[in-house]
Amino acid sequence: MFIEESIYKKIMENAIIITIDLMCINTHGEILLGLRNNAPLKDIYYLPWWRIFKYENIFDAAKRKALDEIWIDIDIKKLQFLWVYDDVYPNDSFFPWWWSHYTSRTYLYHLSKSEEQNIHINDNQHKGLKFFNPKDDSLHDMLQDRINDFIKSENI
Repeated sequence: MFIEESIYKKIMENAIIITIDLMCINTHGEILLGLRNNAPLKDIYYLPWWRIFKYENIFDAAKRKALDEIWIDIDIKKLQFLWVYDDVYPNDSFFPWWWSHYTSRTYLYHLSKSEEQNIHINDNQHKGLKFFNPKDDSLHDMLQDRINDFIKSENI
């Protein structure tokens, strides 16, 4: 469901946006991050994340956006709930002067070897995809809670 830009701006001014984050883990225990093309987090490697549409269930949103953005048809039975996180950004693509607020339900997804090999950029949100060691201290600060929770859940 496409939301007209003027309406979406009003929503962002007055409400929290609900998203789903997908932490894709390869067979080596590394996390897939996308180099973002736009604000928030422009030119930063970050988890693929997507807005959930009204009346869309979380699993349908995850499946839809994984196929749209990273070209994999995920098996929703393999999604593992990690946690819910609040993300507040000092700028957004619509409001460079405004703070935006997202509440993200984050799920782990362990990629099969074939899924890992088939991942590629399929959208205009990212200009690159790369796997990172979860203990890489160069990763963005806003990822740290998710990464720490991932490390605990996997006993790394």
